Amino acid sequence: MAASKHSQPEPGGLRSGFIAIVGRPNVGKSTLLNRILGRKLAIVTPHPQTTRTHLLGIYRQPAEGLRPAAQLILVDTPGVHRGKTQHNREMLRHVRQGLEGRDAALLMADVTRPFGAEDAQALELVRLPDAGPSPLPVVLALNKIDRLRDRRELLPILEAWKKRHDFAALVPISAQTGEQTDRLLQALIELLPQGPEYFPEGQITNQSDRFLAAELVREAAMRRLRDELPHAIAVQIEKLEPGPRLTRIEAVIYCEREGQKAILVGQHGEQIRAIGIQARRELEKHLATQVFLGLHVAVREQWREDRGFLRHLEARDGEI
Repeated sequence: MAASKHSQPEPGGLRSGFIAIVGRPNVGKSTLLNRILGRKLAIVTPHPQTTRTHLLGIYRQPAEGLRPAAQLILVDTPGVHRGKTQHNREMLRHVRQGLEGRDAALLMADVTRPFGAEDAQALELVRLPDAGPSPLPVVLALNKIDRLRDRRELLPILEAWKKRHDFAALVPISAQTGEQTDRLLQALIELLPQGPEYFPEGQITNQSDRFLAAELVREAAMRRLRDELPHAIAVQIEKLEPGPRLTRIEAVIYCEREGQKAILVGQHGEQIRAIGIQARRELEKHLATQVFLGLHVAVREQWREDRGFLRHLEARDGEI
């Protein structure tokens, strides 16, 4: 069900380049990134705007038969959201930055939701002239096809999207189950020029362990607290001391009000302990060591409107 206007890559050499992933919140961008990489890199929760900055994931394809060797650098961006806070404006800035200088864009849409204002805004962003000297080729991934009761529902959705833009390819997928994600990868690789190996073998991201630790703590808090205050928290890693058997981490969870702090801590500290246990399990998987995790909760009023604080978090750990 994919349609591509690009010919097969020429044999020989390495195909390499950068692809920005763009779409409305909760469309499945982070789930797709984790699926392609075969491991957890981007945090995933049921909450919109879980991703707050752009995150690089590095996928390698060895040469095999007609398939060329490729290094695909995927840039996961925050969900395109029409919020009014400084925090939302910062995330939109990250989306625009994620598109700058890329070789192509991957626009994701949710087949279970009607086309809306956020989809229109995401589509407009990938058309922006400042994304590069010429329009970016755009591949459309229609995600969550596993949730359709009848696959024939796809046909009118595909036809409607074809009228909105001259896409390089349209590929219905399920990031959750992996259905057609290989086909999507090949459509993206076809757009890449022959180029250098940007990252060495074995590296799957450009982000530091500090950044990933902050993200895993934030994910644990968001999953534990559900709808109580997910957008009102930020995480900063104060200390990360790696060791061969034990890694020591001290983290601060920022919230905006004393009432939110009480929710985070919980009665007799039970909530923050549960968050710590969940985060520590994920950290030990990522770091392949035992982890001592110290969590602290601090109140910083209206941090989402504080540009200086947001930039401080971004510069130090990247976890706005």
